[in-house]
Amino acid sequence: MSGTRQILNRLKAAENISKVTHTMETISAVRYRQYFNTWRDGRGFYDALATMAYLMVTAEKAIEHPLMTDNGSRCSALVVIGSDRGLCGSYNNDIFRLIDIHRNMAKRFNRKLKIYAAGAKVIGYLAGKGVEVAETYTDFEDVPSVEQIQAMGDGFINDYIAGDIGRLSVVYTRFFSPASQRAQTLSVLPIAELIDDLTTRATVIWPWERSFEDFTVTPSVEEFFDGVARLMVNASLSGCFLESLLSEHLERVVAMRSATDNADEMIESLNQEYNRARQGQITNELLDIIGGTIN
Repeated sequence: MSGTRQILNRLKAAENISKVTHTMETISAVRYRQYFNTWRDGRGFYDALATMAYLMVTAEKAIEHPLMTDNGSRCSALVVIGSDRGLCGSYNNDIFRLIDIHRNMAKRFNRKLKIYAAGAKVIGYLAGKGVEVAETYTDFEDVPSVEQIQAMGDGFINDYIAGDIGRLSVVYTRFFSPASQRAQTLSVLPIAELIDDLTTRATVIWPWERSFEDFTVTPSVEEFFDGVARLMVNASLSGCFLESLLSEHLERVVAMRSATDNADEMIESLNQEYNRARQGQITNELLDIIGGTIN
C-alpha cells in the first residue's frame, strides 16, 4: 500500500507543477502579445528616425557636434538590462556572459567601466561577483516612463559632452522576430555608431530617393541635429528596455510550455505506474482470498 501512496504523492506534486507552469505560460503569453503590439507599432517611428539621421549625416557639409566625435575619455558606461524574475530559460545567463566579456575587455585595455544595472537578477549577479555598480534602476517595474528615459538619456549625454564617459553601450536581449532573439551590445554613444545601427535595422533607405538638399532646415543643421541626437538616444534606450521585456516573456512562454509538457508526460507515466501497482495489489488480495477459501 505504501508503494501506491508514494505514487499518488508524486502524481499530486506533478499535477500542481503542471498547473503552476501552465498559469505562468498563460500570463507571459498575454503580456508578450501586449508588448509585441507596442514593438510592432513603433517600427515605423524608428524607420523615420533612421531616415532622418541618414539624411543629415550624408549631407555634403559634415555636421560638427560633440556627440559625433570621440572625446578621448577612457571611461565607458555600460547599461545592463536583465529580468526581475527567473524561469525564462537562458535569458539571464546570456546577459551574464556579456557582462563578463565587457569586464575582461575593460581590464585588458586598462579602461574604467561604469555599470548601470536594471533587473533584480543582474543586480544580484553583480553583487555576487563583488562588482561595484554606478546606479541601479529599481524605480520602475517594466518599461521606464518617458520622463525616466529622458532623465536617463540626458544624464548620459551630459556625461559624454563633459568627458566623464567616452562610450555608452547597452547590454540587452534584442528582439529581431518571434523566432529570433539574441543577447547583444548596442553602442549608443558616440552617436555615429547608433546611426549605423538604426539605418541597418530600418527598412531599405534608397540613397537616391531623397537627399538632404531637398529640405530647408531652420534653425541650423547643428542645432536641429542636437534635438534629433537626443531623441535617438532616448528612443534607443526605451527600445532596449521594451525589447528586453518582450524577449523575456517570449522565452518564459517557451520554457514554461516545455515544463508543462514534461509535467504532463510525468503525470501520464505515474498514472500508468499507479494502475499497474493497484492492479497488482488487487491480484494479490484475490489470491489471498482464494487461498484462504481453499484452506
